[in-house]
Amino acid sequence: MIDISLNNIAQIINSMSSQEIETLYLLLTEEGKELLQRKNDMDSKRIKFMTREEVFNV
Repeated sequence: MIDISLNNIAQIINSMSSQEIETLYLLLTEEGKELLQRKNDMDSKRIKFMTREEVFNV
């Protein structure tokens, strides 16, 4: 548990760029759970992700 005031949270969010806010939004939704699972899969090398060349046949 983290002890942080709502005012501090508001200040942090207000100081974020639009890209950071979009990332925060994704992480706080169901899509975020999937993204974190994909990242964990990649980090643990359980799944081999396709390269850009493989995807686009370049």
